[in-house]
Amino acid sequence: MSRREQCLVAVGIAGLVFCALGASLDARAMLGAWLAAALFALSLPLGALTILMVHGLTGGRWGEAVRQPLRIMTALLPFALILLLPVLMGLDLIFPWAGADPTTVSEKVREKLAYLNVPFFLLRFAVCAAIWLVLTWVVLGSTSEGSGKAGNGRKYALGLILHALAVSVFAIDWMLSIQPEFTSTIYALCEASAEVVGAFGLAILVLAARRAVEVMPGGEEDAALSEDLANMQLGFLLTWIYLIFMQWIVVWGGDLPDEIGWYIIRATGGWQYLLWLLIALQVAAIAGSLSRPLKRSHDGLIWLTGLVLASHFVDVFWRIRPPLLSGGLLALWHDAVAWIGLGGLWLALFLFLLRRPDRLVWWKREVAHG
Repeated sequence: MSRREQCLVAVGIAGLVFCALGASLDARAMLGAWLAAALFALSLPLGALTILMVHGLTGGRWGEAVRQPLRIMTALLPFALILLLPVLMGLDLIFPWAGADPTTVSEKVREKLAYLNVPFFLLRFAVCAAIWLVLTWVVLGSTSEGSGKAGNGRKYALGLILHALAVSVFAIDWMLSIQPEFTSTIYALCEASAEVVGAFGLAILVLAARRAVEVMPGGEEDAALSEDLANMQLGFLLTWIYLIFMQWIVVWGGDLPDEIGWYIIRATGGWQYLLWLLIALQVAAIAGSLSRPLKRSHDGLIWLTGLVLASHFVDVFWRIRPPLLSGGLLALWHDAVAWIGLGGLWLALFLFLLRRPDRLVWWKREVAHG
């Protein structure tokens, strides 16, 4: 490992030590912070997996350019799944339905207990994890250098269907059920689009940090590759914004207490400032993406992508953390150590695989044997 990766590992281990201390003092507060960080760490591999399968069906130079960082992100999916294990050991501390007495919950939640119960929850998580691990194996093998492209279309199409089902179940179980009174039929699509935005943003940042993409040819004769990447990013961003806006419109139009309550918690008590920050980041990213000179500039592309990735980070924190945080701003130290611990280890692994892509060679061998 390089010195930088060793430093990140050391920082990550230090963060984990403080996480253990936080758990000993207040397990619920620490697990709440850990969950938000772990879901962000998982969202990037899941988004990368989606993009790789979509590109496998559609093709295009944009996907070939960011394929390597997307493959590295996808390879980190098993590690991201492991990060969820601490939450599984304290489900009753995070999810109000876990182990709850049916007589103490509202009637609306009581109607969902046939679905929201610990054994069924664990079974669904195991199935989702199995689907993603198999898809990771298939996609990394199919996208490795020298792998054949024939016959992959059907695999990608089936994979996207299974992936969509797994993301839907996972989003309902691990995110929506934090507040089981809230119901949204579009939430899983919002989560899937957010994952794509985050993964594509990180892939562009990695590519731009290593190559001058603004001078590389794009799909059109007078277009640069940086323009194509920025335009694809804008398309993903607009899809994400459209979906979350539609969810808000539906909830506002329905004017039901349980649904409105989900937004009230996230728009009061100081969380409204985080919401305004999210909106400002998205507006700035859209406005910047409409400027061709900015998209043809190396620094401009990095700034645009940084805004998009930051908006994904803020979005995950804003959606997951408010109902689980108690104790005011001082309690955010749990989040700081959780993000440092998970982030340090995740980045160390990512940079190591990015520097040594040959470590993924076993995927190639598997394909060759197939």
